[in-house]
Amino acid sequence: MIRTALKIAGGTLLFAFVGAGLWWHVNGLHVLYSQFSPSTEQIIGDREVPRELSAAKWEADLDSLEQILRQRLIYFEDAYGSHRLAHRVDSLKRLMPEQTRAERILSVARLLDLPAPGTEHIGLPFIQRPISWRLLPMRIFEFDDGYYIVHAKDENLVGSEVLAIGGTPADSVAAALSPWGIMSFVEPLEAAGIVERGGQIPVRMQAPNGRQATRNVEPKGAWSLSTVLYEKSLQEPVRGKWSPANAHPRERNYWYSYRDSTDLLYVQFNSVKNASPEWTIADLADSLRVIADARPIDKVALDLRNNGGGNHGLIEPLVDFFGSHPKIDRRGMLYTLLSRKTFSAAGTLAMELERRTKTLFVGEPGSFAPNMWGDTAPFLLPNSKLVGNVSYRYWQTSLPDEPRTRLAPDVGVPLTSDQHFSDVDSAMIAVRQHESAPRETVSLTEAERASFTGTYRLSPIHRAGVTDTGDGLSFRVDRGRPESGLHPFIESDLHPLSSTRLATDITDAYLERRSGSEELALVWKDSTYALMPVDSGFTLPTEDIRAGRFEQAAKRLRTAQASGFKLDSWITSALTARADTLEAKDRPIDALRYNQLAVELFPQSSSTPESCVTGVLPDLQFRRVQ
Repeated sequence: MIRTALKIAGGTLLFAFVGAGLWWHVNGLHVLYSQFSPSTEQIIGDREVPRELSAAKWEADLDSLEQILRQRLIYFEDAYGSHRLAHRVDSLKRLMPEQTRAERILSVARLLDLPAPGTEHIGLPFIQRPISWRLLPMRIFEFDDGYYIVHAKDENLVGSEVLAIGGTPADSVAAALSPWGIMSFVEPLEAAGIVERGGQIPVRMQAPNGRQATRNVEPKGAWSLSTVLYEKSLQEPVRGKWSPANAHPRERNYWYSYRDSTDLLYVQFNSVKNASPEWTIADLADSLRVIADARPIDKVALDLRNNGGGNHGLIEPLVDFFGSHPKIDRRGMLYTLLSRKTFSAAGTLAMELERRTKTLFVGEPGSFAPNMWGDTAPFLLPNSKLVGNVSYRYWQTSLPDEPRTRLAPDVGVPLTSDQHFSDVDSAMIAVRQHESAPRETVSLTEAERASFTGTYRLSPIHRAGVTDTGDGLSFRVDRGRPESGLHPFIESDLHPLSSTRLATDITDAYLERRSGSEELALVWKDSTYALMPVDSGFTLPTEDIRAGRFEQAAKRLRTAQASGFKLDSWITSALTARADTLEAKDRPIDALRYNQLAVELFPQSSSTPESCVTGVLPDLQFRRVQ
């Protein structure tokens, strides 16, 4: 009896073990990537992911990707250029027959590496099931002074400098894998010819004590238990860590501290997402206002170094607080910390702060351009089942045709390895020690002040104004105001440097009066914009939209776009908001006109309806002087 029972139990266990193995063989990767990359798995669904594809099918995927970019990428010509894309696709297709699978995946990824600044949202995530590359059990971070291991399965390796991989110097490895740099994936190293296919990866390291050695590191597949445990450990949130080299997510979206000993208000803002319905970003702004009202404030530090973005629509309460509170809205009071991880909606917040507050930026340049393509929609390539992202909105968070590719800090503090490993926050030390130099200004006569005051047209969607407040001159640029949440595009005091040149609160931004002309010039960083005098009743297209002057608004917007001016998401929002208002008033025919205009102007935007109208009419054109 016992022997029979044991045989039955053993058979059952064997059957269960074999069944579990078969189930894992079929479903294991799907389960794993549902944990590590749920968004891509949701898009792939139950589609079969091929492990091998002919060169012809990879070439067909390149053709599909080219069409996706042309159809979905707003202002495609500016972001990529029609002929340039076609040439790149043809070049990559010629290489496909001789490439390995990893090389083909990198070819697709490189096609999504667009040349225009601000296109960093567009790309191919490498952590997804159709790729399933093997991983090195370590994370290598590029500091200002070299490449160092910041996380590793073998904790004894943390803090070691990586000198070479497979005999290739680390900086050459990063250059070969540009724009991504040194990754933890093995197949790109093989594809770039840095290491041989299969086997262990030789990594030359220098320990903190100066001793050098070559370690043969064994890569693991995403399905291995050791990889799962290691990757899972890196997903555990940590509290308070300031260094952007730390791969762990932060435990809290935002938190603040106030020190009585220094009167320093520190705000670590890690995600542009409400922490909860009971603790929103608006609640954070209210809490900061209470502290500023009740306590002495010497300096405020807003830390965006670990903020990768979130919801653009949630930032206004913070901007309004920092730009309006009398204790903080002063030069040398507000410091905004940036790093290479500052991106997307955090970049939008930084740009709002640049234009509307007296903040000084500290740290490294962020990873965002002042004007950027954002709000991505996923796509699925038909043969390889690769999932990528393409942007369908243009966010003009600076002035039109802004030439900057990054927001550079006013106080540069490069991130070095010793800061990270010794936990010395040099950027915060710089904030505490920084003293703003006094601005030397001159007094203007009443006639000189009057020569600046007035209303001006800056672009088809921007109106500028200079006002004499009695205490001085103030400068304001707006794009037309929504019915709620009124706020300017630029708001600044003006500080006379001479009778013809006024400094703004913004670094390297000045207002100049041109000799013998009624025009003013806005010198903005490396560009100069003409400000053309207009009547004080001059309206903008967004105001025409809200006032129901459809034909006038449509005429002006069509002509602006036809002249090469890039309309941004602000216009989309104004059109769809007006349509919603008319729908609520039971005027569907009138609402349809605004929705149709939105589709006409922004056919790539996923937020606009599917119908379309066309037409081009004349209007004034935007003038950038240089």
